Amino acid sequence: MRPSRWRIERGVLALAPALLGGCFDFDATMAGGPPGDSGSEAGPDATDAGGSPAEPGDAIADAQGGGPSDADADGAVDAGRAFCASLARPDGGLFFCDDFDEHALPGSWQYYGETAGTLLETDAAARSAPRSAEETTMPLTSGEPIDVALRTPLPVPALPATLTFAFSLEPLQIDPTAGAAIVLGAVDFLDSAGYRYTVGLAINVASGQPALALGEQSGLADGGSFPDGAPPTFVNHPLPPTLTLPTNAWTDLAIEIDWTTTTLEGKVRVNGATQLDVPLDMSVQPTSIQIGIGTSYVTEYATGTSPVWALRYDNVVFTGQ
Repeated sequence: MRPSRWRIERGVLALAPALLGGCFDFDATMAGGPPGDSGSEAGPDATDAGGSPAEPGDAIADAQGGGPSDADADGAVDAGRAFCASLARPDGGLFFCDDFDEHALPGSWQYYGETAGTLLETDAAARSAPRSAEETTMPLTSGEPIDVALRTPLPVPALPATLTFAFSLEPLQIDPTAGAAIVLGAVDFLDSAGYRYTVGLAINVASGQPALALGEQSGLADGGSFPDGAPPTFVNHPLPPTLTLPTNAWTDLAIEIDWTTTTLEGKVRVNGATQLDVPLDMSVQPTSIQIGIGTSYVTEYATGTSPVWALRYDNVVFTGQ
């Protein structure tokens, strides 16, 4: 359903103190609306409703560390068996995977943005050899746009369904300012009227370290305000503040969304362990889904420029069944 006026007003009251505390805005991976014709057509690793029978949890368990049969102690998949190729596709469910080893960017992604930053393949480090994707932002002044992301659309699965969006992340350089934030990736639910509900994961710096938070935002697909001028609504779910990501090391992250006709539940797993489990409040009746890694939001400052962020992504997997 469309966000109600009550929801919008409640969001305005909740959003202001959250932003003062250094939290973030989930215009998220949208940055101007759903993907258009840019990027390539979906390739062999993209959405797959068929394939060999398997439980969707099998693929995600592999994504959260490679699995004992597919990876060595460092999580690198055997050279003769690419990560995505090693995963079984769920029978009758949604499946998307990119290990950045099989094809040049954008590959199977249907949108590739490099506004105020770069997103390139690198062989400097990988969760599964030989390559990963490295995002580097540019210094920005207040109000400058940023869109450094890969995105692709997906159909809505039959309900009930469990959606799992997993990826490995290596922070290289962060903005150490308290509360500084960068969006890492998100699942966008879009309706036919142009409204969006987003569930996304972000870094929200605490004590100079990259802490994590799960955010919900309701707004327009193009990131603008509602027709009555109200801004997008926002609800923040911080993970335990003692749980920070190591820099220059890989961490396996996953957003799990358990979706029925009447309820939505969100979980965040870090290195396979559930660290957050909260009810979610979807504000649309979606006709499509979009997944994305990268960002269209970093903390910017009224004076000076924002510090550079640098992150690596690998082994991006989405399943829905």
